[in-house]
Amino acid sequence: MSATTPIKLAAQQSISCLKLSEWRSLIIALVLAITIASLMAVLGERIERTLLRQGSDILGADLILSSSRELTDNSALVAEEMGITSSEVVQLGTMASSGGNFLLVTIRALQNTYPRGTIVLDPPLDSEIPNLGEAWAEQSALDRLNLKLGDQVTLGSTAFTISAVIKSAPDRGRGFISFNPQLIINRQQLEQTGLLGPGARLRYSQLFAGTPEQINALEQSLEQHLKTGEKLTSIASEEGQQNSALSKASSYLRLGALFALLISAMTIFLSLRRFTQSQYKRAALLKTLGVSDHQILLLYITQFIFAWALCSIAGVSLALLLENLGLTLLQGVLPQPVPAASSFTYLSGPLLGISILLCLGLPSLFKLQKSNPLQLIQDQTASLSWGSKLPYLIAIGLLIISTTWYLNNILLTISLILCLLLIGGLLGSFGAYISKQITKKLAPHHPMGNLLLSRVQQQQRWYRVQIPVICLLFSLLSINLIALNDLLSRWQDQLPEDTPNHFLINIQEWEKDDLQVLLQQNKIDNPLWPIYRGRLNSINDLPLSEALTKKQQDHPSLNRELNLTSTATMPAHNTLIKGQWDTQTKAAETQDTQPASVSIEEKIASELGLKLGDIVGFNIGGIERKAEVQSIRRVQWDSFQPNFYFIFSPGLLEDLSASYLTSFHLGKDDASVSRQLMETFPTLTLIDVRQILEQLQHLLTRLSMLSSLLMLLTTSAGLILLYVTLTQELEQRRYENALLQTLGASQQQCRQLDRMEMGLIGLISGFLAVVITEVSLWPIHQQLLKLDPVLHPYLWISLPLLSCALFMLISKLSHRQQSLAKSYNTLISR
Repeated sequence: MSATTPIKLAAQQSISCLKLSEWRSLIIALVLAITIASLMAVLGERIERTLLRQGSDILGADLILSSSRELTDNSALVAEEMGITSSEVVQLGTMASSGGNFLLVTIRALQNTYPRGTIVLDPPLDSEIPNLGEAWAEQSALDRLNLKLGDQVTLGSTAFTISAVIKSAPDRGRGFISFNPQLIINRQQLEQTGLLGPGARLRYSQLFAGTPEQINALEQSLEQHLKTGEKLTSIASEEGQQNSALSKASSYLRLGALFALLISAMTIFLSLRRFTQSQYKRAALLKTLGVSDHQILLLYITQFIFAWALCSIAGVSLALLLENLGLTLLQGVLPQPVPAASSFTYLSGPLLGISILLCLGLPSLFKLQKSNPLQLIQDQTASLSWGSKLPYLIAIGLLIISTTWYLNNILLTISLILCLLLIGGLLGSFGAYISKQITKKLAPHHPMGNLLLSRVQQQQRWYRVQIPVICLLFSLLSINLIALNDLLSRWQDQLPEDTPNHFLINIQEWEKDDLQVLLQQNKIDNPLWPIYRGRLNSINDLPLSEALTKKQQDHPSLNRELNLTSTATMPAHNTLIKGQWDTQTKAAETQDTQPASVSIEEKIASELGLKLGDIVGFNIGGIERKAEVQSIRRVQWDSFQPNFYFIFSPGLLEDLSASYLTSFHLGKDDASVSRQLMETFPTLTLIDVRQILEQLQHLLTRLSMLSSLLMLLTTSAGLILLYVTLTQELEQRRYENALLQTLGASQQQCRQLDRMEMGLIGLISGFLAVVITEVSLWPIHQQLLKLDPVLHPYLWISLPLLSCALFMLISKLSHRQQSLAKSYNTLISR
């Protein structure tokens, strides 16, 4: 053949093959694969960028360098050289006064406006930061100080005029100081307030905003020169519910894209096998015309490339339409404008499409070029030798690389792919065997039993491929749905309706009893937690310099005093993972003979190398106390409940002075309770976190809607591909049904035989899919979604029954009635 002959012949063959159901199924599957991959990649990236930008807006920057000491100008100069916007913020807690009223507030002194986010004021002002002599305050501060716009408030030795009310603002800071009523002043006036003297608890922050590439480069540069006490914070490293929800949503987006990719790949794989099987005689005929093995391979590769090019155009066009539709549906949910995706992302669908097509198609084409002219008169297929298995191994390797790129987690990718492929292959053989045994038992008891047994025996080889593929399809859809449900349930559990939205701190011993009475009168029965301020100073009677490595000595918990507590009952939002909880009371004077116990949070125990039986020593107000590590707990830090690194057994700390803390929920109609508390106990600090909870609830609502939309798209794609796969399989039954009808079988009997076979395969596939689902969910929950794995008993009943009913329904909808004349035509066409 000439150089142009394969191209011309491939084009003609592509068009003529449209008459074949295998080629049409392949085209449909490839279009869907490119559409889904492009849509998931583009829509997922744009939504993820939007959510990350929203997180940066709440944080006030893309990157924050903070310290309790004043920062040098070096970081700002480096950022300026890189073209990154920066601004300095100083935060401190202090008392604000007006007349005879005093209130603990948090001051934020701004050098410039925040690089990310917007300060919303009432009334709106033109200035980006307060003018000299002015302050902006939250409404809660004005209410408690009995102030209004135009009044003056004193901070330190300087009076400021309230010029605006803060409706919302980025960067509330971290810790309890962030929950205080907030005031914003000009950075230039901070020194003249006299609040920067010895003992002031300041937090200096340098805020940066730029492109992701700029921020990554700046972060790497700053990490190399971090000083003691300095810390870098970004939306990716920020702890708490906001980042937890964002990271889980981002993981779910990648998981949905991966599953859509695998679903499409499985359907392409089935279509390719059927297509190449139908092309053996054509390839053999071409060989009789003088076409070489190499030219046959080149011909079909060119045909695949033609199909890929047309499918890429159609798939990307459909993805763009669905992308606009999806963003339109989320217009009222996502902050506008939605950032554009990168240019490469729009090509990800076609690139993945050609990768899937060639990876899964080349092994079959290598096998196809081994056809011989004898296949024109004998219905034979080439056996799969060990030499031809190499392309399949290469295909699996390329599939692992593709999924690693999607998930950005090679350990999870390998475990997931091996779990799905290896277990799927084993269950395929097991499913084929079970189908044969079931039909053997059924044959004597049903009129169609012997015909069904004959068909099942004939299709054993195909079942070994078909059953695992359908199992994987159902398991992927089940994993996707269950992962979403578990994710949404976790989000809902994080913020139930009675989530505490008020904290009371600085409760003194003489106020405790009267406060509990007042709280109980208002139907608030939450415990009061004793708070002791202490510093860890020894482990197993060794100073920290000897007990810990140099890296461990730089742990943030060792550079400050920790909030310690003691209780006989483990907090409900903590989970015991090692050891036993100690409820016995052990006084300080008895610890030489009976050492007291302490329970430690698992993360700090791991980072400091603490284990059960270790003796930890604390300095609490100049007094030494030691305790034995008797249990390790997992703490739900995002529960909005009081949480502690160290919880001591009762008795050890009771002789030391302590303040108390409690949290509780107040509804919108319970404002009188907070006023009564402050009037009765003016020295207490009441922290209202309702604004933060509302922000988180709004964010979680958006993430829930987004995840549900992606679940709908993935499930729809899976059902479409399932329909294509089964109708293609039923198309292969037309020849057998035609033969049966010429031998006297009725159309009704042929349809019943098809439905019985499909129902049996659906029942077996559904049951085996449950096994794959439960095994695969274990690493997904642990490594990707960071959730505790659980079994799903309802799945063992519902999925097999649902898959059986679905298979029988598709068989009924897809079955084509054939008259005797049409059956005869089908026979002679073969």
